[in-house]
Amino acid sequence: MPNEIALRTMKFEDLDRVYDLERAIFPNPWPKSFFESDLSLPRTVGLVAEIDNHVVGYGLAACADIEFHITNVGVDPSFQRRGVASRLMRELETIALDRGCTHAYLEVRTENFPAIELYLKLGYKNLYTRRQYYLDGSDAHVMYKNYEK
Repeated sequence: MPNEIALRTMKFEDLDRVYDLERAIFPNPWPKSFFESDLSLPRTVGLVAEIDNHVVGYGLAACADIEFHITNVGVDPSFQRRGVASRLMRELETIALDRGCTHAYLEVRTENFPAIELYLKLGYKNLYTRRQYYLDGSDAHVMYKNYEK
């Protein structure tokens, strides 16, 4: 079926495309070296979402003991609001549960209303706001979710 979202493990060969997306999506993109460093760690979970064999989204997280930190989720602007981020988040959560994590947290820009809406819909709660979290001085909400087995 065309236009179906397929998820797979992120590979180093994906990083050029992932980084292109990162720069197109976020006002203060991560440096490419952050992706390279994270992807080389055994605790990192990296996924890409493909539509018609074209990477349209990605997600990165790290599992440390029972805590799952979702560090980066991005979707090509022309594919947003089509369920790609939801699929990535659900798969990340499945992997977290498989690794024994009992809860997750993430940071999201306070003005990123579509992402906040998605996270709330997925059961995340706003814990608090970190002032001047991002390099440009923007604030971030720290959102949290307990996983139920």
